[in-house]
Amino acid sequence: MSTNNLTVGSIIAKTVPFFKERALPNPRLEADLLLAGVLKLPRVKLYSDWDRPLEPGEIQQYREAIVKRVQGWPLAYLTGKKSFLSWDFDVTPAVLIPRPETEILVETVVDLVKGRRDLCGVDVGTGSGIIAITLAKLLPGSKWYAIDLSPEALAVAEANAAQLGVDQQICFLKGDLLGPLMASGESYDMVVSNPPYVPSATIETLQPEVRREPSVALDGGPDGLDIYRKLLPQAKELLTDDGICAVEHGWDQRDALENLFKDSGFISKSISDLAGLDRIIIGHKNTPRD
Repeated sequence: MSTNNLTVGSIIAKTVPFFKERALPNPRLEADLLLAGVLKLPRVKLYSDWDRPLEPGEIQQYREAIVKRVQGWPLAYLTGKKSFLSWDFDVTPAVLIPRPETEILVETVVDLVKGRRDLCGVDVGTGSGIIAITLAKLLPGSKWYAIDLSPEALAVAEANAAQLGVDQQICFLKGDLLGPLMASGESYDMVVSNPPYVPSATIETLQPEVRREPSVALDGGPDGLDIYRKLLPQAKELLTDDGICAVEHGWDQRDALENLFKDSGFISKSISDLAGLDRIIIGHKNTPRD
């Protein structure tokens, strides 16, 4: 790729066919988002700057991002951003990349608790903070504890909370599952989690992009259910009488996970995603309100 007189428009025009040849999805969108990330601009601003000449340093950064993308680096890690519901979140290789299935988890929880006041919930394995932050945004006045084992992930989550104006609603804690709260003597209205649920033997079969995400956020043990076995009894102990435990899971794990909820004393209900696949289970500590 010649660097002579390259503009925003011309470098994108060269990148799109390059991505097409390598069978990347949405080559135009990816070319745009990569350049917008390098230039630290909204994508729409590229079009008003279409004829703007690029500096050598900008061209070099873009080239490096292109190389990483075709080598299998996730787009979100290269741009440092990922949209979730109505907001953009910072992401780094220290956190799982937000996915649409988790939007269903958040929306389901909001529907279940809307109208209730003085809510206090826990986001277990918060990663980039998307669950606690979006629930704090969508449930004004709610308070959250966001827990993660990784200090690097917590740093990302805290930055996202501050940028989105909900840092005063969320307390970030380092620890394993609900461990930091088990001796608190407090009860909580919600425990919400998108835990690791990929069976260990399946990790190596995942797409190369996915395998670049933190293994600790993917690997759920031999059958993918190790974390649920630890989390559900803890949640049962800490929830209020009308509390709920809402979790995301793999599309083929519903039956086994419903049994784990039953064994822990929950009354559970399964929720499907837009493709009709089982993705969410809601566990009520007691018979739910009408």
